[in-house]
Amino acid sequence: MMSKSNLTKCVTVFAAILAMPACARTGQRVPAVAAFEPPELYQPFVGGAGLPEQLMNRPPYRLAPGDVLEIIYQVRNVPSDSPYELKIEDIIQIAFPYQNQFNQRLTVQGDGNIRCLLVGQVRAAGRTAGDLEDQLRHAYARYLKEPELTVVVEAANVKIVELKKAITTAPRGQSRLVPIKPDGTIDLPYIGEALVAGKTVNEAKKLLDARYAEEDLQEVEVTVQTLEFAPKRIFVMGEVQMPGGFESVAPITLLQALIRQGGPTARAMRSKIMLLRRQHLPIPQAIIFDLETLLHAQKPTEYGAAPDASLFRYDSYLVDGDIIYVPPTALAVANDWIDQVFTRGIRAVFPYNGYVGVNFGYQMYNAPSSFRTKNADQPFINSPVTP
Repeated sequence: MMSKSNLTKCVTVFAAILAMPACARTGQRVPAVAAFEPPELYQPFVGGAGLPEQLMNRPPYRLAPGDVLEIIYQVRNVPSDSPYELKIEDIIQIAFPYQNQFNQRLTVQGDGNIRCLLVGQVRAAGRTAGDLEDQLRHAYARYLKEPELTVVVEAANVKIVELKKAITTAPRGQSRLVPIKPDGTIDLPYIGEALVAGKTVNEAKKLLDARYAEEDLQEVEVTVQTLEFAPKRIFVMGEVQMPGGFESVAPITLLQALIRQGGPTARAMRSKIMLLRRQHLPIPQAIIFDLETLLHAQKPTEYGAAPDASLFRYDSYLVDGDIIYVPPTALAVANDWIDQVFTRGIRAVFPYNGYVGVNFGYQMYNAPSSFRTKNADQPFINSPVTP
């Protein structure tokens, strides 16, 4: 049977164990206040609901030579209460009930006119069949007494029919794949060359719609899609581990390009990195990128200082032909100057050895081994010679 004193000792030990702070599974003591962890970096993944990187808000992409576009055509057949107006390449028939010898089958020419028997050239494009009948009656009245005629539209919107034949492909429907040529243009039916390099996709669409409207094809509307992107050529020079050029198809920022080339060296002035851009501009643009401030920026929070990621908006996306220059620090420039002037210059002409010192005339082997004190009566120091 346990004695009273032993029982008291056991209860005391058990109470001490309960009073000890909780321990983690690894044996580490859990701190009273956990370190701050930004919750945005640890959000659980939600399938299909996350925003893909390709859909993030970026500066609008501007088309470049080498891109491959798909031009998708839509023809708006909207019913209208207004009479049909003749267009270029439409085919009409002019029928004379009582003078069959003047019956004609004509095509509206490229200038919008038709050429009729006896009366010659008559304007037809932009007019309805009824308007053209009245005009022809007036013109033929000079040759026929009370002429009777009827204008029948045999083939309307012929240009649209021909356009459909030109753009229809078996696998893709009514579309046309066109590469952007080195001069920045594309070739399309009826409108020929169109300059699209340097424009966004929406700007290219508006341009093509306007060009088709100029060709009397207001019913035609296009959709522009970029199927293939030409690789962007980026050039990095200066104080980086691997200076040179590289190509990138995916969007890439200035900081990512520096990392791609190994990052800045220890000699680099990270606060004054220059980005030079010439694309489609007669005078290049240049900005100074402060990498040092961007990487060390902090903002106060209730948990203490935290990285300020908002400054990464200054990390510009690069375009084809961009040049990045990482300059050296002032100390690195001074070291290079000393190396060129003294190490590779003067020292190459006057090699440093035991006979030539810093003042280029002092011989080390002739240095005195003794000296006198200020008191004339005192003996020589460090000399075995007697006075």
